[in-house]
Amino acid sequence: MKTSFVFLLFVYVYTCYGQFAIVTDKDGFANVRSSAKITNNITDKLNNGEIVYCLERNNDWLTIDYTTSNEQKSGYIHKSRVMFIHEYEKIPRHVLNFRSITFRKDSISCLITKTRFITYNNKLQYSKRIPDNNEYRYLEKINGKEIWGTDGGIPKYQYGKVELRFGETTIQLPIANLFEPNLDVTSIYIDKPNNSVYITAENSDGAGAYAVLWVVKDGIFERKVQIRVC
Repeated sequence: MKTSFVFLLFVYVYTCYGQFAIVTDKDGFANVRSSAKITNNITDKLNNGEIVYCLERNNDWLTIDYTTSNEQKSGYIHKSRVMFIHEYEKIPRHVLNFRSITFRKDSISCLITKTRFITYNNKLQYSKRIPDNNEYRYLEKINGKEIWGTDGGIPKYQYGKVELRFGETTIQLPIANLFEPNLDVTSIYIDKPNNSVYITAENSDGAGAYAVLWVVKDGIFERKVQIRVC
């Protein structure tokens, strides 16, 4: 019951203001600041095309998380410097059930599935327990990689596939170590001027929440962005 409540709260928060956006500025870059005002407070610079995750809005400013060199950072950016992913044309949902979801529009279609996580098919690495310490050991890595979707527990589900089709061309997008997919909180958008497709998802089992964005440009997988949502 508690897990269900946490998940519903997570979905509510996401619906209110958790959104991916793309830096789009006439100067070719946007400044990241330490506070929601223009003073001597620039902490970083993001070039056009870079992805940020907007947590909330403070008047004309957005609180953002973003990653550079695999490090997640935070700051503020002016709302005029970004384009929200959800502002692009949305590909309609075609079929949704517990195990899969499909999207379709014209020659573009996408199939996303989830499967049970089979423990004995994977290598689980636990934290080391400190002697005379009452802390429990927690799951630290799976197959040598950090875990997305749980907060130290064994996942129940993982992605089966994220398959994008353009006519007769099929692209399999990377899904390794992405767990607890929420298919009903998944959307796809088309950026026609830049010939790009964006697939977004908000995943969690009630803890360990994260957002993921796949970017496909000119029919080729370009990148995957993951943000931990606290």
